[in-house]
Amino acid sequence: MIRISEIRKGSKRRLLVEGTLAGDWVEVLEKSWLEAQASRNGEPMRVDLSGVWIDDKGRELLKQMLQDGAELRATGIMTRAVIEELIEEISAGDATRPSPKATRSPR
Repeated sequence: MIRISEIRKGSKRRLLVEGTLAGDWVEVLEKSWLEAQASRNGEPMRVDLSGVWIDDKGRELLKQMLQDGAELRATGIMTRAVIEELIEEISAGDATRPSPKATRSPR
């Protein structure tokens, strides 16, 4: 089960996610995320994941959210570790991509 609350303070918005980010519940968060993204006015969306259990499908969604500019927050040790791992995966992926200059053939 998952509970998602949208919290607004002035022009700032954040999603508070509680429960289990696994299985079909991942799609529920993805839908809420996309709706919130559509109306964020260029501000980064903060997502509070305190107290959330995450499976592999949930990890993939969180990774996509990070790549789309989300600011993920968590207080639990395990959830923070997942977020840190995802950030490292994204950084490592960027480091292994060849730059456009490296792919050009010499003249």
